[in-house]
Amino acid sequence: MLGVIGDVVQDVVVWQLEPQRRATDTKSEIVMRRGGSAANVAAFAGPRYPTRFIGCVGDDLGGHVLRQELDGHGVDVRLQLDRSASTGMIVLLIDELGERTMFPSRAANTRLVDIDPAWLEDLEILHVTAYSFESGSTADAVLGAVARQHERGGLVSFDVSSTGLIRHYGVEAFVDLVQRCRPDFISANEDECEILDLAADGRSRAGLDRFPGVVLLARRGKDATMVIKGGQVVATVPVDPVEDVRDLTGAGDAFNAGFLTSYLAGDGDLVRSVEAAHALAARVLRSPGASEEPDPAPIE
Repeated sequence: MLGVIGDVVQDVVVWQLEPQRRATDTKSEIVMRRGGSAANVAAFAGPRYPTRFIGCVGDDLGGHVLRQELDGHGVDVRLQLDRSASTGMIVLLIDELGERTMFPSRAANTRLVDIDPAWLEDLEILHVTAYSFESGSTADAVLGAVARQHERGGLVSFDVSSTGLIRHYGVEAFVDLVQRCRPDFISANEDECEILDLAADGRSRAGLDRFPGVVLLARRGKDATMVIKGGQVVATVPVDPVEDVRDLTGAGDAFNAGFLTSYLAGDGDLVRSVEAAHALAARVLRSPGASEEPDPAPIE
């Protein structure tokens, strides 16, 4: 089973149909969807491989709706309920070019506490996102879950998540955090790789020396993804063009879900797993919000 732990929110997606007109109306479409990087990974993974999601919500309508939404994707949902906090929410402004501006309220996502050990049983891979370490009790709870996963001999996947978060945390402190997690896989986009000195221009960098043995998935948008293992580039996997991009929300989460589920469902082939990651990300790019086209194709 794939385990995913971290943030779950209600996304209020404002899809602008024209350039923003300040101090007056801008034509737009507005939808509410499930969001949160970790919850997105779980939702995309659920139809493809047995998946468990662990998180925290408030005792409110948003929390109940998000539980039902994840259930609908076949996810085994384990949520702590914090009656003193509201469920997290993010307003996403998607401009006419598909780029995102986000206004997050993490709320209950910061309130995760010690996790029931039974929730961590049978997890082959535990996927965590850097957002879990931003503030509150959640950071310690996730570190504890990661430690138990290692004790059980399971694998850990770490998504770097955000350059803004790295800068807020401090680069060296963030590197120390990643080292404490001892991930088997690190997923990072081009900007995140650059700030952490991990990879650029088709080669690895000195920053990877701090994570011996890790598999780095260096995502570079429409350019080929680099797969680096033990500090060596073992594959450069091209990305098929996506002509009809709707918006970028959730594409990185889809990549992670596609990679992890393919890796677990198959024989651990890194190239095939990245190809599956690209295919799922393309489906999400063609859909509004963190959603995908209907009828996801099964992994072969």
